[in-house]
Amino acid sequence: MGTVMRLEAFENVHTISDFGVLPLKSIQQSSVIPGAIHLAFLTVLAAAVVLPQIGVAAYALQSPDIRQAIMAKPLVACELAIALAFWIALFAWPLKALVQRLAWRRSIEISSDTVSIADDRTFASGVWSAPLHTYKGVAHHIRASLSGNRHELVLVHPDADRSVLLMTADSISDTDIARMARLLGMPQVAAKELYAWSSTTDGAYDEGSWQPALA
Repeated sequence: MGTVMRLEAFENVHTISDFGVLPLKSIQQSSVIPGAIHLAFLTVLAAAVVLPQIGVAAYALQSPDIRQAIMAKPLVACELAIALAFWIALFAWPLKALVQRLAWRRSIEISSDTVSIADDRTFASGVWSAPLHTYKGVAHHIRASLSGNRHELVLVHPDADRSVLLMTADSISDTDIARMARLLGMPQVAAKELYAWSSTTDGAYDEGSWQPALA
């Protein structure tokens, strides 16, 4: 199975079908403006930290005296190179994650018997599906963050990577939860089921392994 983005990455859930009938279709993606601000801030910080080090390294390689000193103590040069690589990697990983998060767009279609997902992302788009009967049920989850609490309605699967975000809101009523559970023919389950680990997939992968999306 390919890499799956965690549910918290999808901040906007746009239902594009009638909310009360199947198939239930939605588009999910990250909020662009906050993500772009974080990306810009991290890019500036990375440039402020890494570029001066690269400049010093370039100057050192151009100076005959410094090159001679480096050749005399190759272990020190190796340590400096490792330190520079560490700083580059330290910023490269979150920058890549932010770019991926901003570009990620997930399309979901839930029918009476199948959950189908199409991920459109920068580095590797893909599609997968799983039988609806392999899911545990519908859970009301409250996610805390610096910006406040976010209420989520989640279709829970024994494999956490297969759980599907159904809706997000500032609050979700018991009526909304019950209506979604009836629509999908699923029981209501506790939010702790999102974090429960199971060693069995109950045949979930027989019909729905991850595949690269066709161009």
